[in-house]
Amino acid sequence: LAGCLQSLNCLDYPRDCFEVIVVDDGSPIPPQTVVADFHQCFDIMLIKQAHTGPAKARNTGAAQAKGEILAFTDDDCEPAADWLQTLAKRYTAAPACAIGGRTLNKLPENPFSTASQMLIDYLYAYYNIDPLQACFFASNNLALPSDRFHKIGGFDTTFPRAAGEDRELCDRWLTKGCRMIYAPEVVVW
Repeated sequence: LAGCLQSLNCLDYPRDCFEVIVVDDGSPIPPQTVVADFHQCFDIMLIKQAHTGPAKARNTGAAQAKGEILAFTDDDCEPAADWLQTLAKRYTAAPACAIGGRTLNKLPENPFSTASQMLIDYLYAYYNIDPLQACFFASNNLALPSDRFHKIGGFDTTFPRAAGEDRELCDRWLTKGCRMIYAPEVVVW
C-alpha cells in the first residue's frame, strides 16, 4: 500500500483534481499509519469494512467518490507518473467509455508475478484485439464514468474473492450498450 500511495504522490497531475480512497477490506494489519503519511500530499480517505471482498470494497470506495471518473487500481500496483494524464486524454476523446490500461510486471524475477503477467497478456491479446472494441479489463487499471458505473450497479458483490468480478463487470458494461477502449499508454506496474 505504501508503494502504491507513493506512486500516486508522484503523479504528474494537479493535486486538487483527484482524490484517493483506500478501502481496508478487513486487513490483519491496519493501514491507518500508512495512509496518514499521505494526508499532506493529496486528498485521501480511509474507509474500513469487514472482509467482504474486492467487489464490495471497490463499490464502497466508488460510493464515496466525488469525481466524474472512477479510476481503480490495487494496493500492490504502482501507477505510472502520467497515469491520470493519459486517462484524462482518453476521456476527452471518449467521455462515456470504460478505459483500460496496460499492466506491467515490476518483478520479472518472481515466478508468480511472471505467471500472472503471462495470463493478463494472453487475456488482453485475446479480448482486446481491436483496442476500440475491447471486451475485458482487469480492475487494477480500469477507469469508468462514475454515473454509468453506478447506473449498471457497480461490481457484483456475489464474487467474494478477487476472481471474475472484473470480467463480469466488463460483460455487463457491454451488454448495457457501453463501449470499452484499450489504452496501452495508461500504465500501471
